[in-house]
Amino acid sequence: MFGKKLTILSLISLFAVGAVLLGCEDDPAYEHRTILITSSLNGGMPYLSDVLNQGDSVYTDDGVTFKLADDFVAEDWIKVQFYNRPYSAIIDPCGGELGDFLVTGYDVEFVRVADGGPTPIPPGLPVAPFTGQTSILVPAQSMVEGYIVLVPFFEKNESPLVDLQYSASEILALATLTFRGHEIGSGREVEFTAGISVNFADPLEIEDID
Repeated sequence: MFGKKLTILSLISLFAVGAVLLGCEDDPAYEHRTILITSSLNGGMPYLSDVLNQGDSVYTDDGVTFKLADDFVAEDWIKVQFYNRPYSAIIDPCGGELGDFLVTGYDVEFVRVADGGPTPIPPGLPVAPFTGQTSILVPAQSMVEGYIVLVPFFEKNESPLVDLQYSASEILALATLTFRGHEIGSGREVEFTAGISVNFADPLEIEDID
């Protein structure tokens, strides 16, 4: 009698485990064990894109004439923080490991919101849409920082950004970043977006002239 009870209990346990394993294939909470998000762009702050760096000095010795010889244009990179978090607090009965993700690319699109300042600025997008590639590994249950291009160098040498040089005008814009990647092992593809306010200007740091 005792042996029959053990056999019945064993069969019930096998059926229960089988049902759970079959359910894992249909339940998205188990299929997608982790989810990848952008937890921070530029440390949670808006981004000021300087369209022209004035070098060591803004003015020549007369204190009036702009010193142009040491001016230069710099490409803008931005820090991105990715978070690979569990999909839910449910314990995975399938015994599957939480997935690591590899971010492999991104798209950047700008929307011009407003202009300001005394000098009229020509119309048009401050930066044309572009695509970039990267390779940032984000292990499960971790945060990882990386850097991507936000404003390419050549865009600052074209209108309307070049028109902001040596002026007190400004372009306010919104940037949408769409990231792409996949889960290591399963190959499951992911795509997620984040946004940031970007202000384009030529802030002059006026210094004391001896």
